[in-house]
Amino acid sequence: MIRFLLSLLVILLIYSALKTVVRSALKGYREDEKGRSRRIMGDEMVLDPECHTYVVKDRAVTRHIRGTLTHFCSDTCARRYEDKNRS
Repeated sequence: MIRFLLSLLVILLIYSALKTVVRSALKGYREDEKGRSRRIMGDEMVLDPECHTYVVKDRAVTRHIRGTLTHFCSDTCARRYEDKNRS
């Protein structure tokens, strides 16, 4: 029984040490040399002005409205927005 408890304790200590090493390694990877976090780059998101949904810019439906390129989540939102802003 004591052997089992000691084995369990050793396993927990090894797990804790490995977890600490992995976390510090990942933290160092995410930070630059001055200790600031580096931003992980991804796809740019744009806000649909009609339904206020964020959409990936490359997948958004675009329209030129009043000389401005506007992004929408769907053709339906684009039509509704155009109808509201015609006047």
